[in-house]
Amino acid sequence: MSLYLPEDIKHRVAEAARWHGMTEDDYMREAITRAVSQELIGERPRPRLPLFDLGGEPLTAERIDEILEEGFGKDGLA
Repeated sequence: MSLYLPEDIKHRVAEAARWHGMTEDDYMREAITRAVSQELIGERPRPRLPLFDLGGEPLTAERIDEILEEGFGKDGLA
């Protein structure tokens, strides 16, 4: 099967593939699989937790008391 894409879409696919560290072919296969799954089956990709790499640091909300004790916001300074 061959797929012909306009130049602007080819460029966007190339950028996205590089950003994801994939080949353009692999990126297109994965994108088509996601689109077909969502459209025909109603499947949606489930988020993987944690959503962000915190580098092992605790969340700000988990250490709010500690942050406030350090003087956050004292004298109008953040």
